[in-house]
Amino acid sequence: MASRDLTTGSIPRHLMALGVPVIGAMLLQSVYAIVDLAWIKRLGEEAVAGLSINFQIFFVILALSQVIATTAMADISQLWGKGERKGARAAFSSFLVVSLVLGVLTTGGAWLTADVYINAFTSDPAVAEQGLAYFQINALTFFSQLLLIVLGYGLRASGDFISPMVVMVISVLTNLALDPLLIFGIGEWEGMGIAGAAWATVAGQFLALVVYAGLLIRARRDELRMSFGVPKFSPDFFKQLIVRGLPAGTQYLLMSAMLGAVLYAMKPHGAAYTAAAGGGFRVLQQSILPVVALASAAAAMSGQNMGAAAFDRVRLTSRTVLIWCVIYGAVISGLFLLTPELFASLFAQPEEMAVARSYFVWSWPMVIGISLSMGPTMILQALKRPMLPLIAALLRLALILVGVFAWLVPAQAPPEWVFGLVAVTAIFEGGIGLGLLIWRLKKLPQESPAPTPAFAG
Repeated sequence: MASRDLTTGSIPRHLMALGVPVIGAMLLQSVYAIVDLAWIKRLGEEAVAGLSINFQIFFVILALSQVIATTAMADISQLWGKGERKGARAAFSSFLVVSLVLGVLTTGGAWLTADVYINAFTSDPAVAEQGLAYFQINALTFFSQLLLIVLGYGLRASGDFISPMVVMVISVLTNLALDPLLIFGIGEWEGMGIAGAAWATVAGQFLALVVYAGLLIRARRDELRMSFGVPKFSPDFFKQLIVRGLPAGTQYLLMSAMLGAVLYAMKPHGAAYTAAAGGGFRVLQQSILPVVALASAAAAMSGQNMGAAAFDRVRLTSRTVLIWCVIYGAVISGLFLLTPELFASLFAQPEEMAVARSYFVWSWPMVIGISLSMGPTMILQALKRPMLPLIAALLRLALILVGVFAWLVPAQAPPEWVFGLVAVTAIFEGGIGLGLLIWRLKKLPQESPAPTPAFAG
């Protein structure tokens, strides 16, 4: 699929052209995530609780991937915006090598620490058994997730949002097809239970890697498309991973710490609340994927235009995507508030419905907060200012930790108060992130030079 020059042309049209296909693919991914929850719901609340514990580790892997991916997005998009395609390909391959090495290390580390991790969040033997069965297999995806995220970011940095969408669709459809077969079996084969869901994910992600490899090998002869180059490593390369990538990765690690604090606070209240915290968060997480798609499109556009010194286009891109994200967030949060039973039924049995419903009644403001913060976070990272959104995330985590461990847990407060605290602090983070983005955009030069198309001969 061809890459795209984002330094000229209509900004809303670019955002639509880049964002809509990804939103479609992500909505399909959301369907899978919800169907996956529905299948596992049939195994009982212990299985949902075991799956919920595994959600927290996802953000640890996401944090590691963002160290590489956000640095890759900033470097590759700005090189592409300058027309330096050979350098962009070399950078792309260098980041892939790093993600490959890190993926092998994380998978090995996960296998060695599986028991310790699962038992840190539950004292229920049945929940621990289900969580461990899923975790030990799902650890294989730590390797594939790192590579897939970096591959997707690298291609989007060049303006190619179609190839990652195609790969995502193939992966999700594979998951959808295999999930019920591997969980419940077919014919005389009884299936593998929750472990089957993990194997379905492994199969889908490794197939995606194979498809990516084929697409990139075919693209090597076309200089207008992103492909493999000769990796180049230098002290400055690793310095940039630390200086720019580590703050971005730390931000997602803070999300892992936040969810870990919530799961820890639910531990005394039993499997139903653990399942509600994890299952509800997964539903909410899927609902904001369109925001992630738009923010990713805005990051690629901002990076290319920053490289081309088209500062007015950076400002207009930011303003446009923020308006769209806030409108979307307001609509979805309203649905959570008005129809909590609908979303709770996706992962809760009738006897746990009241607990699951309470998650959405208390958590709906989180959608607004995430919608407000996602655009500024990814745009600032593309502008090579990852420390700014990290400040907002650190302040939010501090409020959550103080609230949970110094107030709610010692006071034996209702677990719903924990959900409310997380939601309110999301709006707090979003407001700070928005303010920091506005401040950074004001520091850019007021007038941009005449744009030079990145693909000019």
